Amino acid sequence: MSFINSAQDYEEMKKLASLVRVMNSFGHNPATSGNYSLRSKTSPEIALVSESGIDKSKFTEDNFLPLYYKTRQMLDDYKNSGRKSSDETDIHLTIYQITNANCVLHSHILDSLLFADLFYGKPYATIEGLELLKGFKGIKTHELKINIPCFENTQDIALLAEQIKPAILAQENNYGLLLRGHGVYVWGDSVEEAKRHLEVFEYIFKYYLNSRRGY
Repeated sequence: MSFINSAQDYEEMKKLASLVRVMNSFGHNPATSGNYSLRSKTSPEIALVSESGIDKSKFTEDNFLPLYYKTRQMLDDYKNSGRKSSDETDIHLTIYQITNANCVLHSHILDSLLFADLFYGKPYATIEGLELLKGFKGIKTHELKINIPCFENTQDIALLAEQIKPAILAQENNYGLLLRGHGVYVWGDSVEEAKRHLEVFEYIFKYYLNSRRGY
């Protein structure tokens, strides 16, 4: 049975596709933006990456394309299909190379851009003291600091993919990174965990933005 037809992967793709449509309804994917991926459960050397240019309100399990995450090559059966994975595929594949993640979500939610601007020019956005930090895997207390890596937006995705490696590896229990003027990448061991981590980030963004506004 090929990975693309395996029951496990098909169910995970359906689950993530459903989440993509829900996220779209909450403003995460304006104008076909954002990209998403899974590590295959039956062929762990393969990542299933969202197809480029798809209206996320219409996104389905058929809009994932399989690539070897170490070589960045699409499977032979798909090479001549004329279909293209996200322009930011290298970011997803790099995250799979250096973490145990099984799902990556990339959102363009406006609050992520505004939050990153609060830490303009800094390599990290440092957050602390919030109870909801315990929503991140491995965190058992609010009494700690988490440094979210921040990068300048660029169209050189291959270079950015190399730059994010040391920042991700530098801190335990970090499950996201910010691109200024662009959006946020979030990951987890499963679709459910990545979704939970994204919800924690959204809460953090809103808290810091509202506290700066004096609410």
